[in-house]
Amino acid sequence: MASEAQPPAGRGRDHAGVLISALTRRGRQRFTGTLRMDGSPGGSVSMRDGLVVAASTPAAPGPEPLLLRSGRISEADWTAAFTAGAPEGRLERELVVRGLLGDAGVQVITRAAVADALFAMALCGVRTCTADPGDAAPLLASDPGLDAERATREIRRRLDLAHSWTVLGLSVRSRPRSSRPAGSVPVNAQRRELLAKVNGRRTPRDIAFALGRGLFPVMSDLATLIADGLATVEPPLAAGSDAVLDPEPRTGPAVPSPELPDEGIRSRAAPPPPHWSPPPQEPTGLPRRRHRSTDHEPRFQRKPPT
Repeated sequence: MASEAQPPAGRGRDHAGVLISALTRRGRQRFTGTLRMDGSPGGSVSMRDGLVVAASTPAAPGPEPLLLRSGRISEADWTAAFTAGAPEGRLERELVVRGLLGDAGVQVITRAAVADALFAMALCGVRTCTADPGDAAPLLASDPGLDAERATREIRRRLDLAHSWTVLGLSVRSRPRSSRPAGSVPVNAQRRELLAKVNGRRTPRDIAFALGRGLFPVMSDLATLIADGLATVEPPLAAGSDAVLDPEPRTGPAVPSPELPDEGIRSRAAPPPPHWSPPPQEPTGLPRRRHRSTDHEPRFQRKPPT
């Protein structure tokens, strides 16, 4: 098991130093196994003969939520295919045989999930990488996979775009709110659906999971909506907050996702201290009331008679 730490040159604006260097090095070595990324929240990258075949992170939807929450596959059909195919490692074949996806559809969804997960990990930051040679590949993998050099170029391209969105106030921890523009601005169906989820409480990651879309395309559309005056950006809850990692958009009771087990990834921001206010003043001339002592009030004592 080998571990890689971030080089000094990778610090600062480029949060992807460890991720990019690990992909480049392991791609040249034709590595087979799993790269485990330690970050906020981090994730994992599966490689086969130096090609990236899968990647997952709590910061972006994987193939399952991309298929289910977008409505491309019903939950009942997914459960049936998973039950039949997963134990023998042939989930992909089961989806195709049942007519839920074609061979091309499987590749489109798996490659999109890989690229989006790599972008999300790079954007949130990776501190260290540990390589597990020979680790088992996931059930849904891209075949043959993404070339590591090409994957790193795509990571940098997406990070550059994400950096340009910061002038609009948009980041992975922003909580955009819809607004009414001064003039009429045409909006297509996809952006209209996204705008319906923009309520000042959800982060781009929350919206991506709610819609079953990738984090990068959601942020790209949010940038357009903000530039067109259809949305504004609420400031983050706190600097360095982990609130982006809430497992579900807060529209109802939280239901753990199969890919996102509750592992203490909710926001750890401490609640504000209780506010103390003095007891109300009694009107002049009336008998004074005795106040009970509380956690936030001073304890009153009667003076001994003189």
